[in-house]
Amino acid sequence: MNSEELRNRAHDVLQRNDRGEFSTPSPHQYPHQWNWDAALIALGWSHFDVSRARTEIRSLLRAQWRDGMLPHIIYHHGASDYFPPPDFWQTHGLPHVGAIESSALTQPPLVATVVRALHERSHADSESLAFVREVFPKILAWHRWLHHTRAVDDSGLPCLIHPWESGTDNSPRWAAALDRITPHDLPPFRRRDTQHVAPDERPLAQDYERFVYLIDRGRRIGWDSARLLAESPFLVQDVMFCSILHRADEDLRALGKIVNEDTREIEKWLGQTRQVFDARFWNETRGLYLDYDVRASEPILVNTFATFMPLLAGVPSSEQVARLMQHWSDLHEYAPSDDSRFRLPTTSKNEPRYAPRRYWCGPIWIIINWLSYIGLRRYELREPAAALRADTLALLQTHGCREYFDPRDGAPLGATDFAWSAALALEFLSERDE
Repeated sequence: MNSEELRNRAHDVLQRNDRGEFSTPSPHQYPHQWNWDAALIALGWSHFDVSRARTEIRSLLRAQWRDGMLPHIIYHHGASDYFPPPDFWQTHGLPHVGAIESSALTQPPLVATVVRALHERSHADSESLAFVREVFPKILAWHRWLHHTRAVDDSGLPCLIHPWESGTDNSPRWAAALDRITPHDLPPFRRRDTQHVAPDERPLAQDYERFVYLIDRGRRIGWDSARLLAESPFLVQDVMFCSILHRADEDLRALGKIVNEDTREIEKWLGQTRQVFDARFWNETRGLYLDYDVRASEPILVNTFATFMPLLAGVPSSEQVARLMQHWSDLHEYAPSDDSRFRLPTTSKNEPRYAPRRYWCGPIWIIINWLSYIGLRRYELREPAAALRADTLALLQTHGCREYFDPRDGAPLGATDFAWSAALALEFLSERDE
């Protein structure tokens, strides 16, 4: 399909997933609202209807917990055939939860970045200013929760207590931390994610057992944040999550200045992150940014797409960027070669657990291409950015708005009619290579 046909297809997918005040990521596989999906879907709506885009953000923020946490799944219409259902989280009656049924986990904080983009696209009219004033304190409360409630020290770097919080559930970067966990006394459950998607494209059974075990650990302590940090067997600091948060802090600071809010607290977070980021994540020997296993007190020595996410945040020096781009251009890691035609595999091709069809173990995700594209453009790396955009549009124009793609031949994988792929198709179409 050509560009105009892709634009029409993307609009159709957004409409197909529209449930009035929120959107589902896909009609069958994911029938509720997801946190970072909602942010990206709002971006997509902004190309047609900025009011509908704001509605998407409002519906997400209505589920915010009283302590500031913004959940990763919101069950606006109650239970469905999706696992886990709302009751599985056992949050009913807890004093710190929100008014709408939700999960007890969070997801990467893209909302501030998207709200800033919506404001800039609306030409700063009075309605947009009112919207920024409305949502600013809620986003601020979420960022405060991440920097304080989820930090184990004064660095302000948040910790994740479940792989689902990373948005990259079964990435090989979490494998060692999960392998140390021996699930026991599991509650009865029946995963439903292989009803609409082939099992070889989804996480393995042993992954799911550990996912459920970690949920059960949270349930047993009433999702108490302090105890989760002290007791969760899975506790990591994620390069991508922290990069997105730093960029979101920059955007939240900009929003605060637009509506004359005090931004000194945000300035402090930005300074803290810049001060500790390299010490925590940069591996000088390998020239990679690596996630950190807090429980094991050691870096996670797995080469994944996450190494490029600090470009989004503007953290790397020019010397670090040069080393990162060596990996980007390596035929055995991320560059197209005889064994792969398209960028960006989500795991380096020379990693032992690289699997080009299995969820986050190697397939191309449009969101990762988009975040990488923004990072490349931030550093004025125009040629690799243009090549990444061309690969992304080729996948979308050939196969439509699928959830993810095989980097070897571009084969479409996962859920069909995937909303953030549609939204980001519109983003890539709106860009112009320089």
